[in-house]
Amino acid sequence: MIRELVIAAAAAGAALVAAPAAGADPHYDGDVPGMNYDASLGAPCDNYERFIFGRGPDGQAEACHFITHQFPAAQSGYWVLSYPLYGVHQPGEPCAGYADPRGSAAQTPDGLPLTCTQAQGWVAGSLTGGGFPIVGGGFPSDTSIRD
Repeated sequence: MIRELVIAAAAAGAALVAAPAAGADPHYDGDVPGMNYDASLGAPCDNYERFIFGRGPDGQAEACHFITHQFPAAQSGYWVLSYPLYGVHQPGEPCAGYADPRGSAAQTPDGLPLTCTQAQGWVAGSLTGGGFPIVGGGFPSDTSIRD
């Protein structure tokens, strides 16, 4: 009888330990292919050209960003905060009807980051110091950016 109880308790304990591993990659609305669910704000990352998006421990969207001309020189990018994600889209596809043209991110099917603009829809661009794709330069907080 005691043997059965010990075996049952061990089996229940093993099931509880294995349960969190089953949900290790939580998914959120707007997640894109290639998401890194182990992102951590300020930590190093190496996917700063394609498939740059990840989620921090609290579910916050983050982007892997390489800072050019930094000192001391670094060989990797760093996780920075990202605009809210809106899934996979094509460049030029309209977005202003459902996404904020001043703060929305998405990804192309081949992994390039996109940002929403009022006039041009989803736009792929080069990464800026703010960590987001903006055509024509500037930072996401720069209110002088024109679409």
